[in-house]
Amino acid sequence: MTQQSGRAIIAWVIAGMFVVAGVAVTTVGLTITTAFGWFAYQPLAAATFAPSGDTVFLSRTTVVGVVLLSLGLITLAFLIGWRAAIRRPR
Repeated sequence: MTQQSGRAIIAWVIAGMFVVAGVAVTTVGLTITTAFGWFAYQPLAAATFAPSGDTVFLSRTTVVGVVLLSLGLITLAFLIGWRAAIRRPR
């Protein structure tokens, strides 16, 4: 095994770990309920704000998971393209 192929294997493993970690953290983050509230003046005393069913509030954990997943998928796409572009001896 050459040093170049050893580095490639490490890159594949790290990219796979990013994808697995991203999926795991995103899954955990989606189970966390997100709390929000007013930090300024009270706009309307008699009004109650309840988000509709189509509104999605993401927790920080979910955002971190999506970022990890994106980095892993981008790295995997780069490695696949790099592997496809390697010149093979004839």
